[in-house]
Amino acid sequence: MTLLSFRHAETGCSLVIDDDGRVAYAFLRGPDDDIIGDVWLYNRVPCLEPPDWTDATQAPFLNPTSMARELDGPAPTTNELTVVWTLDGVLLLADVHLRGALLARLSPGSAPGWNVLAREAGPCALPFPDEP
Repeated sequence: MTLLSFRHAETGCSLVIDDDGRVAYAFLRGPDDDIIGDVWLYNRVPCLEPPDWTDATQAPFLNPTSMARELDGPAPTTNELTVVWTLDGVLLLADVHLRGALLARLSPGSAPGWNVLAREAGPCALPFPDEP
């Protein structure tokens, strides 16, 4: 279920946040609405074992606790999630903020993108190289 959608007027790209009640993802969409980047945002339910990444019926995938930290506090409401766009020449960045703090970053081709809750690189998210 689409929770929020943010449009970048200059590029025609948009960032869509989906939350199905189990897990939330952000999808960066190009002007033609194709997905050009994605990142796991948070789990709403625990995930102790890694999912079968090859089983598409399990998508969207929960990020296992071995690879990601849990949210501090309750799952966010729509007014607690914002996007900050940065366009530096041809590079577009979409930073997802939760309660005013950086949570995740996407750019075209980032699949997955980066998340401050990621403990290690995996199919759902990459850790930031340095502290954001």
